[in-house]
Amino acid sequence: MPNQLTATGDGLALQVTKPARSAGLVEEDADGDTTHRASVVAYGFDDAILVLDRDTDRVPMADRAELVALAANETQSIHRGIDTRIQHSGNGYRVQIPTTGTGFEAGDGLPCHAAPGLLVMAPLDADVDTRRLLETRRTQALDTEAGVHADN
Repeated sequence: MPNQLTATGDGLALQVTKPARSAGLVEEDADGDTTHRASVVAYGFDDAILVLDRDTDRVPMADRAELVALAANETQSIHRGIDTRIQHSGNGYRVQIPTTGTGFEAGDGLPCHAAPGLLVMAPLDADVDTRRLLETRRTQALDTEAGVHADN
């Protein structure tokens, strides 16, 4: 069952503990203490949210632009993006999401999937091809890693 959006003072947020760890947006030491929480940008689309690491060493700007363009093409929409960060929430993590124009409300269940430096949130019946976005990001991450190793 997907996590539900919750109302916060700043709008809406989604619990993303496992996906954020998987995407490398949070890092913890052996004791489970947080050593890194990423600053992210969250882009809103009709029935979809993309959350990308703002660190251009982790997600280069060209990769971010490609993913946003792909999501905009898939959904035939683009709405407000917000700068935020992965936040502590109870024993896990959450992220603020943009609400303007997305159609999401508190209580909506929103599945969240991860790739390196990326979270994709979309209802199961959404028109966005979540798998394509995730595969594109995984390929980008491999290409970036290969480029870094080729430079050394």
